[in-house]
Amino acid sequence: MKDRLVYVDGLRAIAVLGVVLSHAAKYSMSFINGGAPYHAMYEGAHGVDLFFVISGFCLSFPTLAAIRKGVGRPFDVAGFFARRIVRIVPPYWIAFVIVLAGSIGFVAAGYALPWPTVIMPPTVANGLMQLAFLTPGNNLVGSFWTLAVEFRWYLAFPLILWIWIRSPAVFAAVGAAALVLYATHETRIVDLATLPAFMLGIVAADMTIRRHRICAWAVVLCVPALLAALWLEPKGHLNFAYQDQIWWQAPFFFLILAAGANKPLQAILEFKPLVFIGVASYSIYLLHDPLMALYGEYGGTNPFACALIGVLSGVLFWWYCERPFVSAPLKGTLVSQITDIFHAVRRLLRIPGTIPSPAPAAAPLSSKL
Repeated sequence: MKDRLVYVDGLRAIAVLGVVLSHAAKYSMSFINGGAPYHAMYEGAHGVDLFFVISGFCLSFPTLAAIRKGVGRPFDVAGFFARRIVRIVPPYWIAFVIVLAGSIGFVAAGYALPWPTVIMPPTVANGLMQLAFLTPGNNLVGSFWTLAVEFRWYLAFPLILWIWIRSPAVFAAVGAAALVLYATHETRIVDLATLPAFMLGIVAADMTIRRHRICAWAVVLCVPALLAALWLEPKGHLNFAYQDQIWWQAPFFFLILAAGANKPLQAILEFKPLVFIGVASYSIYLLHDPLMALYGEYGGTNPFACALIGVLSGVLFWWYCERPFVSAPLKGTLVSQITDIFHAVRRLLRIPGTIPSPAPAAAPLSSKL
């Protein structure tokens, strides 16, 4: 297996461009007068669903590939969490500080913030909780809610992956239970609605590695799955774009399978400009929303100019703020130091540092489909 699946960056680009287009419609067009173009662009919000599936795919791929090769080794929990923290947290903190400082400056100068896209933390404690991904809503920037959800699922990922390896039937039951709890629970916790997308990414990684026969048909299956998602989605005001629809997670599952098996599609996804946007997708996601909201707040009406502001600002942020944390030597140094801290705490609390990576107790679900 290649160390990096380049086509996944192309998938990330599709996801982030969809989100950018949805916000371009939101901030520069009228929902009432926008008609079909508004609706089509706002469907791009489902790029968030694609991001969740990609996360499950990328996090599980190395471990599942090692097991497939017969070189499975214990899962280093401390190392996993250290890598996730270095990858996600520093750019998020920098973006948070930039937006917060800019917001304070705008308010001090007598300008209005684009509420509810940007909401100042009511207290210092609330701001610190946001930095630790502990607030379920009312973030400084509205789109930051997805980062908290994904970070919480990172905490559960080692266990979820272990369940998939040991018992696909239990794995499927966990996903179904999450959907049932979400549908029946009064508070409707969005973490439960997005967990199946994360889990579908794990299944997609396993199928891709095993070159399951369904992969060859995935590009065809993606079409009816997409049509079904459009037909089943809610028809109310903007509810069609919310991330609680399993029928929108399904076509992205097939898309990822198709990308790994279909050479023409893979060639498209590996188009260098698309790959570059995918590499910078996290930075684009972090910074685009408040700047595009400002464009709309102060009279901007061109959705494509609005989208361009979001993409270019994210690329600049990637170049100057995110890139150092994903490149050697800083990345390796930080990961090593944080891993050492986790291991020290683990030894103090007498907690095991690894999870066994056993051979599957039975043939994985993907080989039975």
